[in-house]
Amino acid sequence: MPLPEYGVLKARPVARLEATPASSHYQIHVVTEETNPDYRVAVNVLSDEKPYNLLYHLDDNFIYPTTTALLELPDGFTALPSQPGQPNSLAIDFLRSNIVDPEQMKPVLFTDIGSETQLNDLLETRIQQALADPGALVFAFGDRWGPENGTPDQYFEFDPGNGIHDIHMNQGNPPPHEQDNGIWQDGGLLLYFPSTDTWTSVFLKFQSQITPTDDSGNPVGSSS
Repeated sequence: MPLPEYGVLKARPVARLEATPASSHYQIHVVTEETNPDYRVAVNVLSDEKPYNLLYHLDDNFIYPTTTALLELPDGFTALPSQPGQPNSLAIDFLRSNIVDPEQMKPVLFTDIGSETQLNDLLETRIQQALADPGALVFAFGDRWGPENGTPDQYFEFDPGNGIHDIHMNQGNPPPHEQDNGIWQDGGLLLYFPSTDTWTSVFLKFQSQITPTDDSGNPVGSSS
């Protein structure tokens, strides 16, 4: 079944926490102009299952037809619901568009087996660049959670907790994650740098995810 709150978050980065042996996510604190302005973007840098290292594609000169429309979005979270046979024009699908070629994605190299990875370092370089640029914007595609009224964020302590995760391909999952499968709901992380009018894109895929997929996002031949 599709992700419950798939969409894109447009915000400004203000802080970050690198992944550690105790946390498989790179965490980004971003802010908006909304009533509850704070969000956490949780980006996987490791899988909880073997093989642990993700597949990724990173492009520091990302060009795609929807970037102009993304800049025109309001601050904050925008839901991207798709109708059967009619995907939302801003939604991402690794297999049904040319935004990224999953066959060309390469595995992250471990810098320290079982803890952090090369992906941690790649994200850190780009997010530090964004933090140093007062006009930089983060566009995070994935599944929203919150606001969790009365529950502060566990990493950055803003209240209410609020955020977006599943910043990776969200189809082709075998059991026990097949409940997240769907089409036109893949995640991704885009950074916009207005000073140079350039985009950076990061697309992630678990090695356990199987392609191709059917119209429900399940691996072809799966009975899920």
